[in-house]
Amino acid sequence: MLRFFRKEALYPWMRKPSIYEYIQNNMDETGHLRDNTLPDDEEFWEGKGIRWVAGGLDGTFSHHVAGGNGEANVRELVQLIAKQSRKPGNKARRETYVKLMQVDILSVIDPLLEALLKEPGVHLENLYNEAYWMAENGADRNVVKLGMAILGQFQTEHHKQLVMTLGKHDEFTLYAAVAIQNSLNDANSLLFELARFAKRWGKIHLVERIEPATSEIKDWLIRNGFRNDVMDEYLACICARNGELHLALESERIDSALYEGAGGIISALLAGGPAEDIDDYEHAATVVKQYLRHAERMCSTLSQLVVLFDLVDFLNQDEERWESRYQTGWKAEDRESLQKICRSIIEREEWSDQIQSGLQSGVPGERYAAIRAGKALGWDIWPILFEQLQKDPLNYTLFFEVMNTDERERAQAVVSFAEQALPLSRVATGPADELGIGPGFEPHRLLSVLLQSLDRFEGLGVSLIKTGLKSPVVNNRNMALRALEGWTARWTDTLRENLLEAAAKEPDNGVKERIEKLLQQNNEGNSL
Repeated sequence: MLRFFRKEALYPWMRKPSIYEYIQNNMDETGHLRDNTLPDDEEFWEGKGIRWVAGGLDGTFSHHVAGGNGEANVRELVQLIAKQSRKPGNKARRETYVKLMQVDILSVIDPLLEALLKEPGVHLENLYNEAYWMAENGADRNVVKLGMAILGQFQTEHHKQLVMTLGKHDEFTLYAAVAIQNSLNDANSLLFELARFAKRWGKIHLVERIEPATSEIKDWLIRNGFRNDVMDEYLACICARNGELHLALESERIDSALYEGAGGIISALLAGGPAEDIDDYEHAATVVKQYLRHAERMCSTLSQLVVLFDLVDFLNQDEERWESRYQTGWKAEDRESLQKICRSIIEREEWSDQIQSGLQSGVPGERYAAIRAGKALGWDIWPILFEQLQKDPLNYTLFFEVMNTDERERAQAVVSFAEQALPLSRVATGPADELGIGPGFEPHRLLSVLLQSLDRFEGLGVSLIKTGLKSPVVNNRNMALRALEGWTARWTDTLRENLLEAAAKEPDNGVKERIEKLLQQNNEGNSL
């Protein structure tokens, strides 16, 4: 009967562009990708609650989640691939291909490779050829990933160009990096070459694996290597350490790129987060001291000034935290002198005009630096930002900043503006299990910014709360409940009816219990 099916229905890769071909055609004349899309995006993400950025799913799970067992999937795949190696051809390929489209590849890849190489009866030459076919012709990402992983088990230059091309896409950089390390000559140079094309998770995977074998690599690590579009914090300490930042800053004078890079690394180390931070970096005291020596001459922009505000916050932390730091290279007298250097630079009169100009800038980075500087210096910048918000009503940063106030009159002005300017009807479509991430959810994210502050202003923003309760985004509903939980007065009958309706329709058990608890507690007081 199968002979009556169309080939594209029987073989999932037919009549589809291969991912390898798609990536080749999506590169500009410099070899950089024009975007991070893939031809299987719609099919792969269909039915999933969240669509990750390219490489985000593998990147997050490889850094923060232990791998799963998936023993049944591993065993089945081993048998299918072994069979494919013994009798290569479309029939065997199809069985493996279809199975790969159904599994979480990252959770099975390591035990799969280990078991496959021990499996009796595997024809190694055919296994290599079939893996190459997967990587080159696969139209679905899991197939390509497994092909790359298997290629990495064979030491040969034959697949170099294939792996390097696929590795330029963040979705496949992790697999390319491992394959390069395991199977290709001059692997470190290839990782470094690939890293200069990467911006997101791919760059994180590559920089984590690059050895600082040359001065060129070290210079790049501390100037550009740590910067990525995920979080600089992932790579800051690695780049500072491997790039020998403490030695680079010892020079009497440094170039502007090194000064900028050092400032970015220091800010990321101070922010901390998912990786090693300032207290994990053994040369932190030396680097900060040398950086501030250069800052006295080189600090000239608001983004550079923001680094000093970060340092002031760090240097002014409580004595208990500093007592432990004094055991790791920091000195009390140095701390005091560093505080003085920061103050002397921050107090320069030249910053006033830059802040005024930056607050009016349409460039997000410049405006952020101006906001941070203005607030740190005690300026009242709220009126300027609220005026800008009225011209740009869907600006998340501006909504966050103007709602971050303790003055009820100002909060009322923001709420009144939001009630008129935001497309609230697009939000109140009914409760669901949406995360609110991605295109189309911009109003929902703005609503969360407003709702998370309303607990401090009793009775304010009732219409926004009602909208939040009817939002398909779980966080909106939780933020609406948080606001009501912060109020002490009894609600109007209308608001109570809204809560009762929300409880009846709520699909999330945790949110439903929270609504019911709130209804039980609110039975005394004055009406709103």
